[in-house]
Amino acid sequence: MNEPAIDRALLRKMGIGVVVLLAVAAGLAFALEEPITTMATAFVDTFGMAGIFAAVVITDASPLPMTHEPILLIGVSADVAPMVLWGVAAAASVTAGLVGYGGGALVSRTRVRAWIHTKHPGFETFMSKHGVKGVAVAALLPIPFALATWSAGMTRISLPGTMAAALLRIPKTGFYLWLIVTGWGFGA
Repeated sequence: MNEPAIDRALLRKMGIGVVVLLAVAAGLAFALEEPITTMATAFVDTFGMAGIFAAVVITDASPLPMTHEPILLIGVSADVAPMVLWGVAAAASVTAGLVGYGGGALVSRTRVRAWIHTKHPGFETFMSKHGVKGVAVAALLPIPFALATWSAGMTRISLPGTMAAALLRIPKTGFYLWLIVTGWGFGA
């Protein structure tokens, strides 16, 4: 029996996630526009686009499930040009794929591997089974990207294939940025 390419529950969760991201961006703009803009502008004035880049790399390479959408919100609320923000965030997210792969390769023979296996059971097996396709799925869907790249490094999935799959972060970052810009515009 063939498994469906994408299960319906995941599609439902993705749809809900899109609506929630739009609503959160709009709600934050409506209720907290001034303090968020002040904080975000201070962040961008202090750290510049290098700060945005570093923050996205850290969030997307962390084996603890994190997301870079709050960093995108900082850029949007600080009035960074969306195309610039997209370019920096997408490049950082792809770079995080390399960092995660390297981290996985480094810990493949340590206790950290056991910790990751305990915290996220089955993910390493999923990656071993699906290889680069698993990284591609994680790059596009709301699955922790770092878990895929760390697992790819631990299981020695092809680095060029992993990085090719990581390029799918570019359109995903653009889509999420569009949602945040749209939501922020509704609420402001």
